[in-house]
Amino acid sequence: MKNQGFTLVEFIIYIAILAPILVLITGFLLLIVLGNIKETAYREVQQNARFALTKITQEIKKANSINSPSPGPPPTNSANSLSLTMADGSLTIFDFFDGKLRITKGSSPISYDLTSDQVIVSNLKFTNLSYPDTPGTIRVEMTIDHLNPGNRREYQASINLTSSVSLVPGRIVSPSYLTQLHYRWRNDDGGE
Repeated sequence: MKNQGFTLVEFIIYIAILAPILVLITGFLLLIVLGNIKETAYREVQQNARFALTKITQEIKKANSINSPSPGPPPTNSANSLSLTMADGSLTIFDFFDGKLRITKGSSPISYDLTSDQVIVSNLKFTNLSYPDTPGTIRVEMTIDHLNPGNRREYQASINLTSSVSLVPGRIVSPSYLTQLHYRWRNDDGGE
């Protein structure tokens, strides 16, 4: 009876054929997983940015007046917070604290965050573009980055937003459709 086992040479040939195939399959699966993580990070940044800008736009359009920043020449017309007087006389304030965009509303002020724990607001700037005898116009500039304490490439997602919104006192209107979204991705070497 003949022995039906593998010889050492046959075993080495099988390993030589299978090893590159397994390396390629593993690399392909790793790319899929990392791509999914990057897409999730981007989606988180985008959803936070849209929600925050929509809320800011709605509140500006409902406001009766702008308290700060005041109109005037640059840089006096810009600030990293926005204070509005609403129709009922209460204040609404937007600012950022500890990397989160927050809103403070009401006659007995209550603050809550507009962005999640997964993102950081790295830039927030309100510019008063108002002319005399007009209700007022505010330019909103904001940069939101995904939280990335390990500085890993797959979590690097950022979005820059710029929008100009005019007050429409006494009316509740839908969000501005003139919003300009500027997407910025960091490439693999950390540049833009």
